[in-house]
Amino acid sequence: MDIRLSSFKRGHGLKELLSSETEEFWHTDDNLPHYIQISFNKRTYVETVQLLLLYSKDDSYTPEKVEVRTGTTTETMSLCTTMTFIEPEGFVNIDISSDCFILQIIFICNHQEGRDSHVRQLKVFTHGNKEILI
Repeated sequence: MDIRLSSFKRGHGLKELLSSETEEFWHTDDNLPHYIQISFNKRTYVETVQLLLLYSKDDSYTPEKVEVRTGTTTETMSLCTTMTFIEPEGFVNIDISSDCFILQIIFICNHQEGRDSHVRQLKVFTHGNKEILI
């Protein structure tokens, strides 16, 4: 499995995104849209994605609109879902229910027209609520 981030600030990258510590987070370092791309080694059923978003701590860095795309290659990815969050506090659940080789989470815009994003945790689940990223 390979996980790519569109950008990150030093000390706020993949390690922090996958950490269980809520004070650590992925901090983007470029213009919107931002993305997380997960490439699986084999076709994988993804039931749900969870993102830990804390508007009370991150304000304009908090994602507001997210798109999720899935597919077998980057060229064949299709839109799975689009979600809008209003000042989220805690884990937000994104239903995927798809077999895929590639999963891409795209951060379209932030609250208050913020440029960079903060995501405090990423969790991906398969059948039976089994976590894929540990």
